[in-house]
Amino acid sequence: MERAVRTYLAGDALLTSLGDGTGENIRAIEAGTCGLRSVETPCPLAAAGKIDPAIRRRIAIDGYTPLESAMIHCARQAAAESGILLADEECLLVFASTKGNIELLRDNPIPPDEAFLHTLAERVAACLGAKRSPVVISNACISGLLALIVARRLIRNGFCRHAVVIGGDSLTEFVATGFLCFKSVSPGPCRPYDGSGEHGLSLGEAVGALVLTSDPTKAKQPAVVLEGGAVTNDANHISGPSRTGDGLHYAIEEALREAAVNRADISFINAHGTGTAYNDAMESKAIALSGLSDCPMNGLKGYIGHTLGASGIVESILCASELRSGRLFGTAGFTTPGTPEPLNLSSEPRSLTMKHCLKTASGFGGCNAAALFGLAPFVAEESDPAPGPACRLTASFELPADNRPFAEMIRAQYKALEDPNMKFYKMDNLAKAGYVAAEYLLRDRRLQEKYTPTQIAVVLENRSASLDCDLNHQHIVNEHHPEGTSPAVFVYTLPNVVAGEICIRHHIQGENTFFIDGKGDTAERYARLLIERRSARAVIYGICEYLTGNWQVRLNLLEAEEKQA
Repeated sequence: MERAVRTYLAGDALLTSLGDGTGENIRAIEAGTCGLRSVETPCPLAAAGKIDPAIRRRIAIDGYTPLESAMIHCARQAAAESGILLADEECLLVFASTKGNIELLRDNPIPPDEAFLHTLAERVAACLGAKRSPVVISNACISGLLALIVARRLIRNGFCRHAVVIGGDSLTEFVATGFLCFKSVSPGPCRPYDGSGEHGLSLGEAVGALVLTSDPTKAKQPAVVLEGGAVTNDANHISGPSRTGDGLHYAIEEALREAAVNRADISFINAHGTGTAYNDAMESKAIALSGLSDCPMNGLKGYIGHTLGASGIVESILCASELRSGRLFGTAGFTTPGTPEPLNLSSEPRSLTMKHCLKTASGFGGCNAAALFGLAPFVAEESDPAPGPACRLTASFELPADNRPFAEMIRAQYKALEDPNMKFYKMDNLAKAGYVAAEYLLRDRRLQEKYTPTQIAVVLENRSASLDCDLNHQHIVNEHHPEGTSPAVFVYTLPNVVAGEICIRHHIQGENTFFIDGKGDTAERYARLLIERRSARAVIYGICEYLTGNWQVRLNLLEAEEKQA
């Protein structure tokens, strides 16, 4: 059960195209420096945020990949600033990444161990001397912010006292060619929310580490608290944002409720701000729905690019700095308004009276996250929450083992459902497996009659993430076809897209979280936590694994116990 403890932000560390260390990054942003440059490797891009190779060489650790070395470097910095021991039994490492060591697939038709996200996390944890098995989250571009929300919940649940949240992704040909095939890359440095017509994102690479703790003596001063957070799904499209902004709006409202923050007391919003037309439009609508159009706002990707799984952590560290300093960074690249709903933006820094910050993120699979950070004197007093409802397992389904090839087996299972959704045939194998299993699990359950869309959650886990589809995309990359890579393949190179397909089919708009777990026992524990803390009334949870013809898919339905009259 959750306890009445505040979750303080302690030490932090940043490594981006602007430099090494939080202080160096802040000074560069305050000076208006843009870290986006033309690059030729890993493939030609007009503007991208690339970590200085000299820094890469300086922090390299023998036997570890560049991303692992950077994660170790930042985690050590953040822990040292916090005064915590990474080997403390009360310290947990939480990792966020979309693709990890994905460049290792380039010359390997069979994924090496280091290409598995959980192996990356275990290698980093071992080097740091951590005693506990790490928690790993891969949830598209909300991964970093979601990791902070998950870490806060685990601290409040008594699972640990300190959590070092580490997010990282590298600039790779794998990722760059994928976004290029979507035609979503900007012709120059990205211009979030701008009306110039130069729409598109700029990719970046970064690593960030942020320590959360229940110990107020470890807090970085002035003390900032992670007050609350929420996750939702659009239930609309796996690669395009909602046209109404309702999914992100629901996340914002739930985060405000959990944090007990009045919207009038929000000092500023740091939004996702990719610079793509549809994302920026969706965010403006969500912010308008939430009654926050007049609130000062910024986006930070014009300085460092879209750093994927690291972005939520990197940008949260910068938000905390803004709260402490009373200075709101400008939005680099913004000149004239370009969104359907008005936003309170400026390209120049502004001085503000600070109390609370709202941080948002959105990503493929329709996922959204929102979190509230507040200066400690303005944070509501904590009280022990009332005991949440008990929960019970009400349904289970396991995709059967079968001697037939997967394609033949899954088609037979699908046809037996008599489901008219022809989009099924366009899904990758992992999504097909999860989609079919969810159909059988939920038959005759009538969840939509019992619960609102935001009361239902999806929590999945596996070991291989989306490596099966990753191999397909990498094969296309290696072929260097003139027409480029395939959007229909690239969109499934994120494991949480499985949850997105389930959410679309069953109109589920509650939490959706994808863990990468080497043991296969995280999803159930987290599903029970969501119901106990009243974040969901029903949770679809389980293992959804598919890799090179082998599968393990076992889904369960957990529901809150109804109180007897």
